[in-house]
Amino acid sequence: AKISNFKERAPPALLMLSATYLLLRFSGEKGLIGLILVMQTAMYSEAVSVVDGHNTKKGLGSIDEIASFPFQKWWWFATVLATTSIRSIVTKYTSLSNEKMSFVAFGMSAIGLVWAVVQLAMVNSISTEETYRNFLEKVACCHFSLLFLVGQSSFWIKTVQEYGLIWVLFPAFLVIVNDTMAYIFGVLLGKHKLIPRLSPKKTVEGFVGAGLSTLAVAVPLLKRMLGDSVTSDTTRHAIILALYVSLVSPFGGFLASAVKRAHGAKDFGRLIPGHGGVVDRFDCQVVTAPFVYLYLKNFFDVGRFSASD
Repeated sequence: AKISNFKERAPPALLMLSATYLLLRFSGEKGLIGLILVMQTAMYSEAVSVVDGHNTKKGLGSIDEIASFPFQKWWWFATVLATTSIRSIVTKYTSLSNEKMSFVAFGMSAIGLVWAVVQLAMVNSISTEETYRNFLEKVACCHFSLLFLVGQSSFWIKTVQEYGLIWVLFPAFLVIVNDTMAYIFGVLLGKHKLIPRLSPKKTVEGFVGAGLSTLAVAVPLLKRMLGDSVTSDTTRHAIILALYVSLVSPFGGFLASAVKRAHGAKDFGRLIPGHGGVVDRFDCQVVTAPFVYLYLKNFFDVGRFSASD
């Protein structure tokens, strides 16, 4: 069964990698930014759909709904984009300043607040309290999804703009290596469950084996990607990023597993055969994105590297 699962997962993974390579080969930074925006939209949609689907199964969908909620959840999404990803794009490619974008985002936030409260005030049913509770649960889900998925993934855009494609691709490759080797070591050697209540298939052997494998490939991989831009700090950068990917990034997947188990879902979606949805494939990647940017911002000597590398 595990071999057949691997055969099912491998072709879509190779197809995704090939498509991403072609996109970056011909579109570069702008292509990656466009891909990130599409991914953010897909991840947010998948996350809120899992909760909506669970509520429907429990019969909560029969409770009086706030009529404008489907529009409000996408207004909040647009507001967060204006604060994060879109702000980074607009301030770089137009004459609008950060201050003006902050004012626009704040205005959108204020509109969303007033809109939500007015809609609550207009509720008129025998189950008013239950309607409020159902609405606020969905609001919490939407905002957590925005924080965890959209907010964190927006750091990819800041990283590629300030430090270049390599510093987005290198951590992404490390996560792929870590995820793949965790699966392989788990299949071959896995005996001890790591976090059985959250992710029953994850093993201690897989976690340790993946970490050692990630550390082993990190330095030669980064040196290969940097080429002539290798410096005396390259090894340190590679090891630190590999340690984070090995020790912290998997917890993004564990949290995603908890969300799925809490809502009775096997996957966040069906877009990628054998993998599930976009969240299923990128839950560990989004946890890595802010660390990479903040690490480079604090400990990276940009003068010794070219941002176009």
